Amino acid sequence: MARRNKDMETAATGRAAVAPAGERRNAVVRKPAPPITKRGTRTRDMIKDAAARVLERMGYRAMRLQDIAEEAGINVSLVYHYFSGKADITFEILTELVESPLSSDLQPAPEDPFEAILEANRRVVATYKATPGLIRCLLQLDEEEPKFAELFAKVSLDWNRRVARDMARRAPAAAPHEDLRLMTAYALGGMVDSFLFEAFVDRNPLFAKSFQSDEDIATFLAILWYRALYLADPPRENMGPFTGFSDLRLDPK
Repeated sequence: MARRNKDMETAATGRAAVAPAGERRNAVVRKPAPPITKRGTRTRDMIKDAAARVLERMGYRAMRLQDIAEEAGINVSLVYHYFSGKADITFEILTELVESPLSSDLQPAPEDPFEAILEANRRVVATYKATPGLIRCLLQLDEEEPKFAELFAKVSLDWNRRVARDMARRAPAAAPHEDLRLMTAYALGGMVDSFLFEAFVDRNPLFAKSFQSDEDIATFLAILWYRALYLADPPRENMGPFTGFSDLRLDPK
C-alpha cells in the first residue's frame, strides 16, 4: 500500500504513547504494559476489535473512548487498563493495516509478471473494500500524528523498494537507475491508491457503473501497471473484459 501507504518496543514499565490531538504535547502519556494472562490478551484484542469497528463507522476525529467501551460492552475504565487513549489504540490498529502488505505469511509472488501484478492488486482492492473507513482514518492520523506519519513513510518506502527490486529482477537488461525504479513504484502505487480511494472510500457512483466486480477492478489496474512497466499488453487471455486496451495506442505519423 502506497502512502495515500518497526516494531514499537514495549517495556514492562510501559512506553510513551502518541498523544491524542488536542492533548498537551508536553504531557507524558504512558502505555499500559501488555497483559500477562490469556484472559487479559483476549480482553485486549476484543477492545481493539471493537475500536476498529467504531473507527470504520465514525472515523478517528469523532471517535471517543466511551464509544469503544459501548461497542465492546464494557466500562470505559477497562479500556484505559489496556490502552493510554484513543490515539494509542488507533495507532496500533492502523499500524497493522499498513504493515499487512509486508507480512511474512503472504505467498510468494507468481513468476508470471502479469499474474504477480494482478495478485498484488487483488490484495489492495480487498483491503480497500473491507476497510474504507480505516483507510480514511489512516490519512487523518498521518496528517495529525508525527509518529504515525514516520511509520507510514517507512512502510511505504519498504513496499516500494520491494516493487523496484522485482522490476530489476524481471527485466535486468532494461532496468533503469535504482532511483528511477523506486520513483516508478511510487507513481504506480499512488495511481492505484488514488483510484481505489475514489472507488471504495468516496464511493464515486461512476465506478459502480463501470465495473462488474472487484476482480474487474484489479484486472483493470493490473493492465495499466503492466503496460506502464513493460510497454506492452499482457497476454490477451488475461485481460478479461478489457481487451480493448490493445487498441489504446497512438498511431505514429
